[in-house]
Amino acid sequence: MNTKKLILSCFGVGFLPLMPGTWASLLLLAAFLVIHYLWPITVIVFLVFVMVVSSVFCLLFAGEAEKLEDKKDPGWIVLDELAGEGLALLPVAVIDEKVLVTAIGGFVLFRIFDILKPPPIRECEQLKGACGILADDIVAGLVAGVSVQIVSCLFTFFQ
Repeated sequence: MNTKKLILSCFGVGFLPLMPGTWASLLLLAAFLVIHYLWPITVIVFLVFVMVVSSVFCLLFAGEAEKLEDKKDPGWIVLDELAGEGLALLPVAVIDEKVLVTAIGGFVLFRIFDILKPPPIRECEQLKGACGILADDIVAGLVAGVSVQIVSCLFTFFQ
């Protein structure tokens, strides 16, 4: 396996037989929770780092991989999930007190939005090359992050 494929598959997670995108997102959720509970001050830096690095590598390598496979957004490319999941978890890291519950909520909502692709997520996926591979996950992460914070605020307000 070449280096680009290794990076795009999150060191092989993308080649797991069932739900590789979910496994990649779950991997980031686990890392987020460990870092949050052990070194809470660095969790925001960690998420921003993951989002930036995964986005840059995805933009650099995913378009080429898509052309080589001759397939739109190959399922084994899961690096884009890290960028989207990171965006879904960022508001949890910044604002929320009930981190475990809202982080799991962010994970679940991100996966729902990424799999079902309601508008405008579906439209973002139609972009060509690496931008299309990454954009739908970024928008799904943004929608999930905002949604989980709205739900969290509503629960706090009505308690």
